[in-house]
Amino acid sequence: MELFLEILRYVLEILSYSLISFVIAWYFYIYKRKALPGRMIGSWIVGFIGAIIVTLFSSPWFIPLINWFMSPRIGDNFVIRVNLITAFIGAFIFLWLFNYVNHDKERRE
Repeated sequence: MELFLEILRYVLEILSYSLISFVIAWYFYIYKRKALPGRMIGSWIVGFIGAIIVTLFSSPWFIPLINWFMSPRIGDNFVIRVNLITAFIGAFIFLWLFNYVNHDKERRE
């Protein structure tokens, strides 16, 4: 049972990063109409990688800073171990850089 819960947590973490990255990719590609290499899927992948990298590097100092603001817990156990704010920031920063490298082009229909 313990192994099942651990696997379930990892699946929830991957789904969280994926959903956050999809929302940020949608913002850049659909809403802002930016011409990004790889279109929506490429943007989603870059956002996913960015969310994970920024979360990993910012966790030692960022999580204690905002832990009072956001602690998804039931009792003493975390429901999900993904820091949602750093995931959003990571996905957004990496897609902004992805767009910047692509010279901030507007998407043509």
